[in-house]
Order: sequence, then structure tokens, then C-alpha cells
Amino acid sequence: MNRLLAIETSGETCSVALCLGEDTRWRHELAPMGHAELLLPFVHDLLAEADVKLGSLDAIVFGRGPGSFTSLRIGTGVVQGLAWGADLPVVPVSSLAAVARQLLVPFCKDDAMIRRPGSEILVAVDARMNEVFHCSYRVGEDGNLEAMTPEGVTPPHDIQPKRPEATIGAGNGFERYTELQQLGLGFLRVEAQIQASASALIPLARQWLKTNKALPAIGAQPQYVRNQVAEKSAK
Repeated sequence: MNRLLAIETSGETCSVALCLGEDTRWRHELAPMGHAELLLPFVHDLLAEADVKLGSLDAIVFGRGPGSFTSLRIGTGVVQGLAWGADLPVVPVSSLAAVARQLLVPFCKDDAMIRRPGSEILVAVDARMNEVFHCSYRVGEDGNLEAMTPEGVTPPHDIQPKRPEATIGAGNGFERYTELQQLGLGFLRVEAQIQASASALIPLARQWLKTNKALPAIGAQPQYVRNQVAEKSAK
């Protein structure tokens, strides 16, 4: 699948990307309360700019979370509507993986260290309520991300990576919680400004499609994580 529309709304940014083979263009704006107003105009602008119809694409990729309840509902609702209307399948991608994936894109002189197989990335994103969504990843031999832990939501002080000296931190949890700021002092480095983006969803979607089939439109469902954790704890 080479013609993909990607939508990411798990956090404070509204992000849409359109991939047509090797050409990827995007819209990305920090707008914590603006997803509902920005999302469809971004989609329409990108399709018009590329002079393509939604129905000519192969699939719609979406950031499934974890993240904000409200913004995830907005995003997945739009994805479902677009997919049903254009008879397109959907591809779910972890929004935490979308944060980590951006560290594999060259943007500074230390990138070779990050992309080396075996490098570890800990993503921690503010989940409010004095908690963070988190997951640890390893760069595999093929250069793709491999999840080392399940996605979770915990207080910041509960996060204890096995090899902090070999870990790179990513996500706004590292700038919003003192415990993670202190933890990050022992990391290789921390990139707290990175947020999930639609353009990062595209390579992750292609990786996912190697072992999975795209889903029908109804498969565009958010994964909150916090609800799942609460249900398990109640048993």
C-alpha cells in the first residue's frame, strides 16, 4: 500500500499526512482544543493540493492511542466516516510508537547512535491525573521498532528502565514531571519536545501491514489503555 492518508489526534497536536509513493506532505498544528475544527480542513487541503480523490487511496492510517479520550474519539470518528464514505480499509498504529519513530528520522548529528540496532527508546507522554502513558522500544536489526514492554499508564515514579544508561527518552512526560526529568539525567539523551505526528504513522503502518491485513472502517477504534488497566485492577 503506497497511497495512504494518515491521521493522528492522540495529543495536543492535530496532524494529517498524505503519502503518495515517495511523496509525503502534511499539516501539523499544536492545537490542544482544535482537533474538531482543524482535522477535516487539513484532509481536504492535502487532497486538493495533490489533486487526488480520497477513494483513490489504498487505506487510512490512524493513531489509535493511547492519548486524550476526547481527541482520540474525534480522530477515530473522522477516520470511520471517511473510510466508510470512500470504501477504504483502515490501519491502526500506536501513538506512542509514532513518538519513538521520529527518533529514527535524521535531525541531528547523533542520529547514528539512535538508529543503531539494539538502541532503546522510552516514550513517556503526559496522561494527566499525575500519570504518563509509556512504552519502551528497541531498534531491531532491520531498523524497525520493536516494542519491549506493553503500553501502560502509571505514575512517573513507577517507570524504571532496565538500562537507563543505554536509553533515549522521548515525549512530553520528560518535561512535565520532575521524576522523569531526574530519571532522564541518567539517559543517553532526552527529546521531550517530540509529539506523535501523522507522517511518523506511515512507516509504522507499512511495518504493521507486513504481518496484518488492513481492517474494515469499523476497526477504527481508540485504545485508551487507562480503561484497560482500571478493569484489570478491579478483578
